[in-house]
Amino acid sequence: MTDFLSAGFRPENIYATTELPQVFSKAPCTFISEVEMKRITFLETPSPVLAVFSIPESSLASFRDAPLILVLDRVQDPGNVGTLLRTALWYGVEHIALVVGTADVWSPKVVQSSMSALAHVHVVALSEEEWLDWANVHGKSWVVADMNGTPAREFDWQPGQMLVLGNEGGGASDALKECGQKITLPGDASKMESLNVAVSGATLLYEYALSEKP
Repeated sequence: MTDFLSAGFRPENIYATTELPQVFSKAPCTFISEVEMKRITFLETPSPVLAVFSIPESSLASFRDAPLILVLDRVQDPGNVGTLLRTALWYGVEHIALVVGTADVWSPKVVQSSMSALAHVHVVALSEEEWLDWANVHGKSWVVADMNGTPAREFDWQPGQMLVLGNEGGGASDALKECGQKITLPGDASKMESLNVAVSGATLLYEYALSEKP
């Protein structure tokens, strides 16, 4: 919660079962019992402090100059989405494009698993057609994670690329595969069909970070 406050988010209200640290002194606060806190949270063991923020308006303005945009194409598991947001921020990727059908990034499970990454990343959700049109207008190129692609260590990363991670069961859509380069993580497919999308995404983001010139 302190990450959201330091990033400029202003809480509509804070609910607490105990006295608040000084950092929360200027925010409106309602003191409640531990029983009441359990009723309004999704956690089995709730925190003594819960803050309510308005969901910020999304904007594409900063996406135009982003060195890399991470695209989540119908990634449905909230834990995977939250982990990918957290990992992207760790590697300096702050622009996340969501294809409609991806888990809601503001759902409690995604917010929890992202570990406050949402306070620092830019997230926009559009349909696949809208993202394709936007990328075409702004000269972006697509890079799609796929089993039949260029090994990540040999891949030529360029500014302005959009790295697509596809749905857990079906991968990226055919439309995205057809319009972009493909990148893969070499492995033994005879023993393991594929990696979890969050693991794959983290490894590809690591390879991207290694490739950046100082």
